[in-house]
Amino acid sequence: MKNALPPDAIHARLQYTYTLFHDIRQKFNKNAVERGGYERADVTSMYVRKYGVKAYAFLGGAKNCAVESSFTEEQERYIDETLTSLTGFIVGKYATCSFADRVTHHYVHTTAPYFVLAMLGSTEALLNEYLNAKPEDAAILDAIFRVAGGEGFRDLMRIYGADLLDGVLTNKKVSQPKTLAFVDLHDCYRKDDSGKTLPGKYEVWCPGRSLARAYLNQCQIAAQTLANQHGVRFAPSTSEEFQAFPQEISIYMKQFLQAMISPILEKYGIT
Repeated sequence: MKNALPPDAIHARLQYTYTLFHDIRQKFNKNAVERGGYERADVTSMYVRKYGVKAYAFLGGAKNCAVESSFTEEQERYIDETLTSLTGFIVGKYATCSFADRVTHHYVHTTAPYFVLAMLGSTEALLNEYLNAKPEDAAILDAIFRVAGGEGFRDLMRIYGADLLDGVLTNKKVSQPKTLAFVDLHDCYRKDDSGKTLPGKYEVWCPGRSLARAYLNQCQIAAQTLANQHGVRFAPSTSEEFQAFPQEISIYMKQFLQAMISPILEKYGIT
């Protein structure tokens, strides 16, 4: 997919979003930064939606559970737009091939017998193609990976993806992540209606649920293709999969993305 925007339009969007996400770069410039900061007062806790008043038993006795985001509402609109676009690349709508085809190719030609390594190499290729096609989204992707994107892709590979090939070979269903897997709980203190300060909780929701499900569906297709069309009959254990790439994937992915984004910002003179 070639970029449809002229250079001046790419520069304008890059400069605007680079400025828009300045606070994210300032706050999330190291590991283990607590997410949240922008309360969504009109949104009901996911735990409360699922369990009603029983939810507070899951919340350690907290008397309330709010919902917060790490992004402003304007930032979230750009985040959602970019995640939707990236999902289109994953399913092959905009990219040169589907993510399933990428994983299959990487496994057969490079990483066999390690499926997670094929997922990792395919993710790198996906992000590279995306930024070549849509460099105007570089600052937005940077914000996504600074806040939670690196951890999200790590979990997709290590928690869910590592068992996919074995699941196909043993005819064992590997479940997709449940809704609450995309909810991050934090402790806090909040005032009640009388002004008394009480322990509470707040949720931060991952905006990448649709992307994650599309990603894992494509990996499932790849695993089935490897078994049915390429004669794969062996899958390493999860520990062997992890040992094949012992580096912390979330940190690696952030560094990988930064290495791609920096030349784009320099090319378009973004400061």
